[in-house]
Amino acid sequence: MNIIMFIVDALRPDHLSANGYARATSPNMDRLAEEGTSFSNAYCPFPWTNSSILSAFTGVYPHNHGVRLVSNNKFNESVTTLPEILKSHGFRNAYLDVDVLSEPAMKKGFQEFNPLRWKIENKIKRSIYKIFNPKNFLGLTEQHTGIAIRWIKKHSGDKFFLCHHPIDLHWPYWPPKPYDHMFDSGYKGSHDFNTLAGGKLARGDVLFGHVKFQKEEMEHAIAHYDGAIKYVDTQIGRILDTLKEIGLEDETLVILTSDHGENFGEHDFYFQHAASLYEPSIRIPLIFKHPRLVPKGKIIKQRVQNIDIMPTIMDMLNVPLIDRIDGISLLPLLKGETLKCREFIFAESLEEHFKGHKRIFFPGIKGKWRTMIIGDWKIIYIPHPQNDIFELYNLKDDPDEKNNLISKEKEIASEMKKRILEFLKQQSNEGDADLSSMDDKSKKLLRELGYME
Repeated sequence: MNIIMFIVDALRPDHLSANGYARATSPNMDRLAEEGTSFSNAYCPFPWTNSSILSAFTGVYPHNHGVRLVSNNKFNESVTTLPEILKSHGFRNAYLDVDVLSEPAMKKGFQEFNPLRWKIENKIKRSIYKIFNPKNFLGLTEQHTGIAIRWIKKHSGDKFFLCHHPIDLHWPYWPPKPYDHMFDSGYKGSHDFNTLAGGKLARGDVLFGHVKFQKEEMEHAIAHYDGAIKYVDTQIGRILDTLKEIGLEDETLVILTSDHGENFGEHDFYFQHAASLYEPSIRIPLIFKHPRLVPKGKIIKQRVQNIDIMPTIMDMLNVPLIDRIDGISLLPLLKGETLKCREFIFAESLEEHFKGHKRIFFPGIKGKWRTMIIGDWKIIYIPHPQNDIFELYNLKDDPDEKNNLISKEKEIASEMKKRILEFLKQQSNEGDADLSSMDDKSKKLLRELGYME
C-alpha cells in the first residue's frame, strides 16, 4: 500500500463545498470525500505548522514531542515519527512544500525532503514567477505538483509515502491568476491586506482587530482565500488523476487534512491562526480514502485529532506501535465498529511575540492559551497575573462560541477547570522562543508569513 498525505496549509473545513460552502471551491477534495470517509469534527492540537504536523507524524501532543515555540525548540528524540517507521518497513518517503520549514525534526525518516534539485528548480521558477507576480511569493504549487507527479511515476514500483504540503492558503492570500479574482472580479480596493482600512498597518494591528475593516475588504480577503483553495484543489486533482492513469488508485491510501484553520474576524482575530484557540483556528478537515479499507461517502461526527492519523495508518498496515502515544487508531470507526470516544480534545496556542495581542499576559510557554473539549463542552484557559481567565462554550448549541457560559454553568465550569488544570500539571510551563538567535533568512520568512512584525 502506498500513502499520499495532502496537508493543505490553513484550510478551514467550512470553506469546502463538500461541507456546504456556497462557493465551488473544492471539486477534487469533494471527490475524495465522496470516495472516502470524512471526519466532520477533526482538530489540530496546535494551530501552527511545525508543531501540528509533527503531532500528525508522531501521534503525540506538542508538549510530548517538544516543538512548541517559533524557535529554540528541543525535539524529544525518544519519540519515533511516522516516516521513520515507514522507512524501516521499506517505504520510500518524500516531503514536498515551498521550503518554509526549518524544524530539523520535520525531516526525520524522509529520504527526500525538498532535496537540492527540487530547491534549485524552486528557486529558478520562483525568481521568474516573481517578475510577473511580484506580490505572490507562494503560488508555486503547480510546479511542485509536477515534481510530485514525476516522483510518483519514478517510484510507482516501490512502496512510497508522499507528503504534499501546499501553502497557498496561508496569508497573504495571493493565488495566481485567474484564481486571484475568481470569486470577486469587481473589487476595486487595495489588494494588500496590511494596507486595508486606509493605511499601512503594523502586522499586530491587523491580527488583533485594532482597526476595523470594511465589509467589502473582508469579503475580498475571503474571496482571495477561496481562490487559493480552488487553485490548490486543481493541483490535488492532477495527482489523483495521475494515480488513476498509472494504475495506483486502488493501491494508495489518500489522506487530506490541514495543519490548522484560519480566522477572518471571529473574536477579533484577523488573517491568522496561531494566537487563539477558537474553532476557526483549530478545526481541520480530515478525509481518508482507500477502496478496500475505507467506506465511501461516510461522514463520522465523533471528535478526533490529527494525533490519530499516525496510529490509524499503523493499524491499516498491521504494524504494532512500540512507543506510547496520545492518539488512537480510527480504523474501527472507519470499519463501522463502535469505538470509545476519546476522553478529550486538547490544544495549545503559539507563544505571542507581536505587539498588541490584548489577551496574552506572560511571555513564552507560560502565556499560552489552552483549550479542552469534553463531549460538547469546551473550556479555554488564558493565564493572567491576577485572575486566570476561563471561557466556557457549548459547541452543540453555540458552534460559533458567542455565548460564554463560565458564570452560568457553574457546576460544569468547575469540573472543566479541574480537568484542564490537572492535565496541565503534566506539562512543562517553562521556555520561550529566542528570536535574537534566529538567522536573518528565518526572520525574513517569518515576516513574509505574518509571524513577526
